[in-house]
Amino acid sequence: MAGEDEVERLRHRVEWETGGPLLEASGQATHAASRGLSAITGWIEDQGRERPLVSLLLAFQLGFAAGRWGPPRSRAGT
Repeated sequence: MAGEDEVERLRHRVEWETGGPLLEASGQATHAASRGLSAITGWIEDQGRERPLVSLLLAFQLGFAAGRWGPPRSRAGT
């Protein structure tokens, strides 16, 4: 009885320290995210080949949006 309890306690501790089911779930989520990102990357690449001017326009718009992202800054002279 005491031996089985000790084995169960140690098994639980090893499972907790190695991640157990959480490690498997995070691996599956990472795999799904990487598949999604590679699909989006492939789509962007195809669109860039088919419509280069539209892709260039979107790139400028994204760059402008990224530049405006963040806290507002004070402007000199205003």
